[in-house]
Amino acid sequence: MEINRHSKVKHLLISVVKVMFNEGKTKSKHIVFQENYEKYERRESHLIHSYSTYQSYKTTAAKFADFMKQEYGIKYEKDFMELTAEELYVCVNRYFEKQKEAGLAQNTLERHISCLNKILPPVNPGIKEYFSPENRERWRDCVSAATCDRYNNPDRIVENLKKIDETSAAIAELQRLTGARIGDIKKLQIDEENQRVYIPRSKGGRDRFVYFDRFQEDFEKVKQYKEIVDKALEERRFSDIRQNQYYEDLKKACRQSHEPYHGSHAFRYEFAQSLYEKISTWTQEEQEKFYRRVLEDRRISEDKIEEAMNNAREKDAVAVAIVSEALGHSRLDISMEYLKLKGK
Repeated sequence: MEINRHSKVKHLLISVVKVMFNEGKTKSKHIVFQENYEKYERRESHLIHSYSTYQSYKTTAAKFADFMKQEYGIKYEKDFMELTAEELYVCVNRYFEKQKEAGLAQNTLERHISCLNKILPPVNPGIKEYFSPENRERWRDCVSAATCDRYNNPDRIVENLKKIDETSAAIAELQRLTGARIGDIKKLQIDEENQRVYIPRSKGGRDRFVYFDRFQEDFEKVKQYKEIVDKALEERRFSDIRQNQYYEDLKKACRQSHEPYHGSHAFRYEFAQSLYEKISTWTQEEQEKFYRRVLEDRRISEDKIEEAMNNAREKDAVAVAIVSEALGHSRLDISMEYLKLKGK
């Protein structure tokens, strides 16, 4: 589907719904289910086959577009397309929190989930992985993301992981210390000279730096855990470790710790919130000096640096901006959701 980057988000999402219906109305849902099962072992359809579903999905698409405009000021397609899958996931989380406040019934929420699960991946393929059974259940049952974003006792979970498997524990610790997405763990590079961790081509194609010159003890831990993972990678592919070991070990550690399993992404939330707490103790001058250094390392123009600095100052959110850069986010308001803060 050709995308017009200058149109509005509402037009984009409704167009996706129309394309799916125009293709699906002439095809048997049963046949598409069968074809997808033979190809992907999943009985599902990527199309819309009935007129009633088409009308319902158009309404939901328009409602979600209105939400993006009102909540985040994202009105045009070009801004929507700049969101990473993770940033869009944060928006979807917030969307369902708002639906809870509006008192939507479970069956209505399920329709909204099914709609967004179908129409968002063609625009942002990475969002598909966030429509996990756990998230779908949470959104449908209206459990606030605030209770599910990080583990209550991650130290205990990691201690149990260490008893289960050294490599799995090292991966979890690296996620906690660097905010790395699980797919970025194998990419981590140590920059001893500048005392930072470099993550090339993270999601969205953006390079990330995580700075440790003020956190020496954590930097030593990162190097220690990276050695453990690198040694494991000499014998096995990371995809094999990730799919066939890490997730299962983490689930087991959560059970032993009497914690609900929230996946490995919970460690990224923990990193963001812990980093924010540390930076918030710095003076304004220290925060701004650090933030400028981060922006300069990205090698953007002085005009862009000043624009970013002024934007952070106006929102009284320099600490948030530093965390946002560490996470690889493109918008402060998305990071504020991550940190459970209210923007100005």
